[in-house]
Parts: sequence; structure tokens; C-alpha cells
Amino acid sequence: MKKTLLLMMAFVLSFAVFTGCSKKEASGEYTVALLIPYQGDQSFYDLAVEGTKLVDENLTDVNTKIIEIGTDDSKWKSYFVDAAEEGYDVILSCNWQIAPYMNEVAAEYPEQKFINFDIEESAGLDNVYSMFYSTNEIGYLCGTVAAAATTSHMELADENATIGFIGGMDIPGINDFMVGYVEGAQSVNPDIKVAVSYVGGFQDVATAKEIALNQYKTGIDVIFACAGNAGNGVIDAANELNKYVIGVDSDQAMLYAQTDEKKAEKIITSGYKTIDKTILASVKAAKEGTLEWGTHVQFGYQQEGIGIAKNKYYDAALTDDVKATIEEAETALKEGTVTISSAFTMDDAAISTFRENVQP
Repeated sequence: MKKTLLLMMAFVLSFAVFTGCSKKEASGEYTVALLIPYQGDQSFYDLAVEGTKLVDENLTDVNTKIIEIGTDDSKWKSYFVDAAEEGYDVILSCNWQIAPYMNEVAAEYPEQKFINFDIEESAGLDNVYSMFYSTNEIGYLCGTVAAAATTSHMELADENATIGFIGGMDIPGINDFMVGYVEGAQSVNPDIKVAVSYVGGFQDVATAKEIALNQYKTGIDVIFACAGNAGNGVIDAANELNKYVIGVDSDQAMLYAQTDEKKAEKIITSGYKTIDKTILASVKAAKEGTLEWGTHVQFGYQQEGIGIAKNKYYDAALTDDVKATIEEAETALKEGTVTISSAFTMDDAAISTFRENVQP
């Protein structure tokens, strides 16, 4: 009896080892994990979630999982270790805050594949594929919109040639938007003034709203909200004071369209990144074995990696003259006839001087 029991236990243990070593081998599915702090920011992270939905809709035999890692960065590495131990075919994540933890685990698990879908620098690792989007070009187009709109015949515009910019943090990744925004605005009106402020983070909706209210009350009628989840506070302020706002990363007006159309109407456009589409493309290439691991790519307007949203709110709010000015800027980007500065090549002193020269 004891011998039989021991044999049964040995069989169970061996079966567990065999079946537990690889879930994807048992299912035959290609598995993809997306690690992000949270869902529901109505901007950057939600666009990544849309990317996994595109994967589910367009790729057969692919199973995606969204793992929320929270905002406590002391726990982030453990989430990546757990995901690597699970043996996903690809682990997706993003940005300059998360990248150090992701890259550390990637170095410790060289057989595991990682995709960073929004980072300005290569990880320098053979198992990491990374992407970036020309944020200065996004800023340029949004600045063109703001400058063309602010003194136009649009319903909420006035004669004051001053626009606003509210960034999440005073860092190169946000200042690259800002630099492009200013230069886009100056391409329309060389004398335009730009009020530049920072929230100090990407979660503080209340502070972002307070900053926006203060900017609007000085006579600014359009602000580019470049602050992630905190940017929703700028949208709140625009709605409260009946002003214009420009969203970022995704088409934010359409995210509000079903829940609060009054807010959606104030979002005259958004500068977007095609994160959802490039997630789909990179996962597809990875599954097919054609993705060039260890490389870093950048998508600009010419590569259809960035642009501005042109939805029903854009069509309703913007006059034909404003739309024509924007189309001219898009043509210049497409043909490569415009050169835009980048915060990534400027030091702190240069950024400071750049801001001071355009402040009201």
C-alpha cells in the first residue's frame, strides 16, 4: 500500500513538472503580457490597452493579458520577474520610468522577449525591441492648431495671441512636446506668447486643473494638456470656463464622447501616437519571427507614427482658414521641408532660456 502511494505521488509530481513548465506549449497559443501601472487614464495607458485589443481582434492563436503593476515603483521589478517566469512569448511595457526595471529583468532573462512601445533610447539588449514617436512633431502640429485657433473666428477664440502648455513634469520627454509646440505656434505667428507650466507628475488631476484655471483666467483660450492622466484636470477646467483644450497621446475627445460630450466638444484636437497600431504590428512581426530584436525605431509623421485627431469635434469647431493652416503644416512635415528643434538635444539652460523667451 505504501509503495503504491509513493508511486502515485511520483507520477503526480512528474506530471506537474511536465505540464507546469510551459503554459503556451500546452495551449499552442502565442502569449503576450502588457504591464502598465493602471487602466482608465483616458490617454496613454488606455491607448496601449487598445493595442492589445487590436492584437486579439487581428491575430489568431494569440492570447493577451493586461497586468496592472500600480504606481509604487518599488514593486515594478517583481512584476516583470513574475511575467518572465510565466514564460510569455512577449512582454510589453513602456516609458522612461518603467524602462530601468524592465531592462534589468531583460538582462537577467536573456531568452525572454520584451517590447518597449514608447521610449526615446535603445535598451542595448538583444532581447528588447523598442519604439519611439517624434514628440516634437506632435507638439509642432498642436502648436500650429493652437496659434491658428487663438485669434481666429472660432466661437471661443479671442484677439489675445497667447496660448498655454501644461506638462506633467519638467523632463526631456515632456519638453520635447513643448519645444515643438512653441515652434509650431511661431510658424503661424512669430510674436505669439506661450505660458508654460508643469504639474509635477502625471496623476494629480486636481493640481493640473488649478494650473489650467489660472492660465485660462489670464486670457488664454487654448491649452495643450501634455500630462497623462493629470491632463484630465485641464479638460475639466476647459469645460468649466468654456475654453479650448488640446489632448495628447490618443484621440481624447472620442474617449469622452460617450460619457461627457460637453467636455469632448472642448477638445478641438489631440496630438496622437499610433501606439495601438505599432503594438499590433510589432507583436505580429514577433509572432511571425520577423521582428528585429535588439533594434530601436522611431516613428514620425512621414512614417504615420504621429498626427492630430480630426474627428467631428475638430470639424465642428475649426474654421476653414484654421484647417488650411494645419494642412500646410502637415504637408511640410510630410515633405520634410521643416526642421523642428528637440529637447533631447538641449541642456537644461537652453530649455530654460527657450521657455523664458516665449512666456507672456
